[in-house]
Amino acid sequence: MKHVAHPHEKPHHPHWPLETLLFALVFALGWRSVHVPETWIHLKTGAKILTEHRLPQTDPFGYGSAGGAWTTDSWLFDVAASKLDAIGGVKAVVLVKSLAAAAAFALLLPINHGSPLAAASLLALGACAGWTGLVETPAVFDLLFFALFIRLLRPRHRFRWWQGVAAAALTALWANTHGASSLLALWLVGLKVFKASLRTAASERLGYWGTFGACALTIAWNPLGWGVLGRTFVDAAGVVGGWPAEWLSLYTLFAAAGLASCWHTLQQEFVTTLAATTVIALSFVLPGLRPLAILAACPVIALALGHWLKARADTWPRVLRWSVFAGLLLAGYQNFVAAPLSRARGYGSPVLSGAVHYLKSNAARGRMFNEIDIGAELIGLSERPVFVDARPGVYPATFVREAAAWSRLFRQLDMVYRFDYAVVLNRRAGEPARIIDEDPAWALAYADDRALVYLKRAGANAWLLKPPVLRLVAPNRMWPDALDSLLADKRKAGPLLEELDRWLVQAPDSVQALIWKAYVLGRLGFFEKADRHLELARERPRLRRDSELQAAYAFVLEARGREQEAKGAYHEALRSAQRLGQTRVEAEILPRLAALHRRLGDEAGAHEAEVRAKVVASPSDEEE
Repeated sequence: MKHVAHPHEKPHHPHWPLETLLFALVFALGWRSVHVPETWIHLKTGAKILTEHRLPQTDPFGYGSAGGAWTTDSWLFDVAASKLDAIGGVKAVVLVKSLAAAAAFALLLPINHGSPLAAASLLALGACAGWTGLVETPAVFDLLFFALFIRLLRPRHRFRWWQGVAAAALTALWANTHGASSLLALWLVGLKVFKASLRTAASERLGYWGTFGACALTIAWNPLGWGVLGRTFVDAAGVVGGWPAEWLSLYTLFAAAGLASCWHTLQQEFVTTLAATTVIALSFVLPGLRPLAILAACPVIALALGHWLKARADTWPRVLRWSVFAGLLLAGYQNFVAAPLSRARGYGSPVLSGAVHYLKSNAARGRMFNEIDIGAELIGLSERPVFVDARPGVYPATFVREAAAWSRLFRQLDMVYRFDYAVVLNRRAGEPARIIDEDPAWALAYADDRALVYLKRAGANAWLLKPPVLRLVAPNRMWPDALDSLLADKRKAGPLLEELDRWLVQAPDSVQALIWKAYVLGRLGFFEKADRHLELARERPRLRRDSELQAAYAFVLEARGREQEAKGAYHEALRSAQRLGQTRVEAEILPRLAALHRRLGDEAGAHEAEVRAKVVASPSDEEE
C-alpha cells in the first residue's frame, strides 16, 4: 500500500508570491505603526555608548534615581537605532523595524499543513492583533529571532554542523540585541536537544548537545556576560508603550486557539508546539510578550488545521483574492489604529518639542519636575536630568507611586526635592495641573496644546516671570467658559484678548488658543472674527487627533448657536476619547452632549448620553 505523507512530514510548503504579499502587508503595518516613548531612551543610550565607548553603569538620565546602578541589555539595538536616527531620522529606524517584523511573519508562512492561504490569513490577522509590538523597541527583534530559530530547528533531517554555528550566532545576536528575552534561545535549542535525545543516533545527539553548549557560551558573549540572564523579561511586565491590552481582544483568541492547537500538534511538532506553549503561557503574566505569543501561535494553529482542512493548490486567482483580504485588513488597521493613535505620542510624534525649545531658548536652570509619562521624551529631546521616567526597576517603588500621584502630592514633593521648574502634559479633563496653578509659589510660563511649563517665582528662573506670560488664562481647563468670570468685568476684556494674543505668539501652532479666542470674541459680539478663528482651528491637523480640543471646539460652536455642527463635533470627540481609552474626557463630554440633544428635542439621544455618562462616571486610574 502506498504511503501517504502526513502534512507535518514535509518541512515547509513555500509559496513565494504569497510570502511576498504577506511581507508587504506586515511591512505596511510596521510603517504605519504607533510609536512609543521608550524609543527615546534607547536612542539616547545608544548615542552615549557611541560617545563613551562603554555601557553606562549608573543612571545618566534621572536625578530622582540618585545615580543608582543602571545599564542596558540591548546595547546593539540602542547603537544601531541611534546611528540610523542620526543618518535618516525617524523613517530610517521605522524602515529597519518594519523589515524585521515583516521578515518574522513571512518566515513562518511555509510552516503549514499544505494550504499557505490559510496560514497567510492567520499570520496577517496575527500581525494586526499584535500591533502593539510593531514598534521601535528591541522587543520587535524577538519576533525575528524566534521565527529564525523555529525555521532552523524544525526540519527533520540529520544534524549538520552549520546548524550549530547558526544557532550559536543567532543566540549571540539575540543576547546583544535584547538580552532580556535571549533566554528563549536556550529554551528553544534545549527543546531540540531533548527531542533529539529520544530517537536519534548517538553522533547526532552529541551534535545537538554541542549546539546547546555553544549557545550557552555565546549567550554570555555580551558586555553583561552571564549577568544578562538576571535581566530576563525585565521589560515585559507591562504592555508595550502603555497601549491598551484588554483581555477580550484578538490576543485572547490567538492564545486560546494556540493552546488548543498544541494538543493536536505536540506529537508531530514537539519543538514548535512547546515553544509556542511556553511563550503563550508567559504572556499571561508578562503582557509585553503578547505580540510574540500571537506570532508563536500562528504556525501551530495552521498545522492543527491540517487535521480538518485539505491542502489546497494556491492558484493565482486565489492569491489575488487573498491580496484583497490583506488590503481590507490594512484599511481596517489604518482606520482603527494608525489614524487615531499613530500621532498620539512617542518617538516620531513628539509632544514636548515646544516646551523643550522654551526651556532651552530661555536657559532655564535648576531641578525639573516632570510626569512619569513624559520622562522618556524629555531624556530624548534634552540634556536635562529628569525627575522620573518609566524605565522598570530604576526608581524605588514608593518613589514611583508618589511621583505618579503628583496631582495630589506636588507640594509635598516640592518640599522634598525643591524643584525650580515643572513640565507637565496639558491635560484638561480632571485638571491635574490645578494644584500647581493654585500654588502661589508657582507661575505658568509656557503653554501649548500638549505641554505646560511652570516656573517657581522665587527660584533660579524668577527673572523669566516679569511679567508672567499667562496671568489670566489657565490652559489646563476643559471648557472655555472658565473665562466667563473675567468676561463679566468689561474692563478685563482688553487685557484678556492681549493675553490670548501673547499665547498665540508664544505657541503659534496652538489650536486651543484659537478656540479660546473664538469663544471670547463671540462673547464680546465680534461674531465674524470668532467664526474666522474657528475656521483656522478646524484647518489644523491637531484638532482631528485631540479629543479634548474637539470637545472645546464643539462647545464654542454650541455657544455660537451652530448646534447641529456642535452635535457632530461632540460625537467625533467622543469617538476619539473612546479610541484612546480616555474615560475622564468622555465623562466631561457626555453631560453637555445630553443637554444639547435635549435642547434639540432628541430625548432618546439625551437619555443614551446620560446612561453612558453614568457608566464612565466611576473613578478610574487610567490613562494618559
